[in-house]
Amino acid sequence: MSRAGLAAERTALAWRRTAVAAMITGALFLNHAVTSGWRPALIAPIGAAIAMAALAGMSYLRNRSLHEGRYGNGRWVVATATAAVVAVAGIAAVLEFTDPWP
Repeated sequence: MSRAGLAAERTALAWRRTAVAAMITGALFLNHAVTSGWRPALIAPIGAAIAMAALAGMSYLRNRSLHEGRYGNGRWVVATATAAVVAVAGIAAVLEFTDPWP
């Protein structure tokens, strides 16, 4: 396999790991929403879980496109993934300061 092929394979695996991490993070946000009694303030964790599900789907699609040899320009994927992670980190910080664990 060529050097470019190996780089694409490593990048595809990184996107797959990102998808798995996003799914786990989304599940943790849903768990927080369920165990907190579904108060109106829980729109934020549910929104964060939805953002993580979208990130997981986008990461999976990028993984598949790299495996199929469609390297293309993935800058929009990286920018969108970064924006999603920053937004969810902000939500997590707000949740920690407003609704700390007992």
